[in-house]
Amino acid sequence: MADAFPYYAGFSFEWACSKIREVECRDEFTILDPWNGSGTTTLAANFNGHKSIGTDRNPIANLVAYLRCLTPLSTNPIEVAPASSMHADRTNDPLGNWFSVETVARIRDWTDSFSESSPGSRALGMVALFRAVRVLTKKFGGSNPTWVKRAKGDSDLVCISPSEVDRLVVTEQKFLQRKLLGSTRTNSEVALLTADANRLPIADASVDFVLTSPPYLTRIDYAVAYSRELAVLGTNVFEDRSIRSSLMGTTLIRKEEADSERFGTVGKRLLEDVKSHRSKASTGYYLKQTQQYLRDLSQGLSEITRVAKVGTVMHLVIQDSYYKDIPVPLADICIDEAELRGWVLEDREEFPVRRLLTSLNTSARTYAKGDVAESVVTLRRKK
Repeated sequence: MADAFPYYAGFSFEWACSKIREVECRDEFTILDPWNGSGTTTLAANFNGHKSIGTDRNPIANLVAYLRCLTPLSTNPIEVAPASSMHADRTNDPLGNWFSVETVARIRDWTDSFSESSPGSRALGMVALFRAVRVLTKKFGGSNPTWVKRAKGDSDLVCISPSEVDRLVVTEQKFLQRKLLGSTRTNSEVALLTADANRLPIADASVDFVLTSPPYLTRIDYAVAYSRELAVLGTNVFEDRSIRSSLMGTTLIRKEEADSERFGTVGKRLLEDVKSHRSKASTGYYLKQTQQYLRDLSQGLSEITRVAKVGTVMHLVIQDSYYKDIPVPLADICIDEAELRGWVLEDREEFPVRRLLTSLNTSARTYAKGDVAESVVTLRRKK
């Protein structure tokens, strides 16, 4: 089911389980993933019998995580959504960026049915709708996930019969149900929270283990990448920028000023390299975007430090990248920032990366780039 959430980098369920099993666990052992995405960490924690907390600002991510971690395995698909007369005017519906009014009305019949069902059926149904909508709007996508086009006119809109919408939604529900039935879980407590990593709604010193992969500095606007799924939830990201601007790594610049003095040596060096680059906007937009990302990362690490007990082990899965032809040593930045907050590096594994998210942008290929690595960084909180 993680393939329902394709653009978030991270790690496999099997790998997460192996890392959890390495730890000597006590009663009431709590595992945290502050950038939980589709819920691999919380699923692995549940599978191994541990309490877990997963947070993510993206509501799409949390629905997928809920489906994987909390939806009863016996949940059955909803076969038919009752037709409604409430959808006569759907001209302002965000799904209208891609679908005809008639098709939008039938999709809304399904969202209404799911909203009135149990939480598990809602998660199953909504993720099925996400998948169906992505299939139906495939022509509007591109090689770069942020290149999501909208219909240029009525003739470009997707217009299919209600029965075809129904067939796709039921098919996707049954596919996800088979995935659920093939999974194994315990009755461990799982908390899934829609929240920013830099403002965790978690008590001080309450976490025993952290396993996460922070969003990479790749300038991929995840809200645009999931604009069609967010439209299913009623959000038009092309008009409402609240979710876009709040996500870590966003390409939008927030109003508050970033203070580079709060960063460690490696982060400051990256800012200087970006600022001195010869390309246009390096001293303006791109510098601000890098500052904003580093601020989100450092604040997130501060929050992890606040909620982690002394002795907590943290595994970070991090991929380096490039700004133009400037290396972005994200693993080194994370280690530096964590050490400033009382963490000690215990181990670092590196693996070569063959396909970068930044390489999806064809214009970025203008600049020469060397090899980059994905790192698994292991740190322990000492104070």
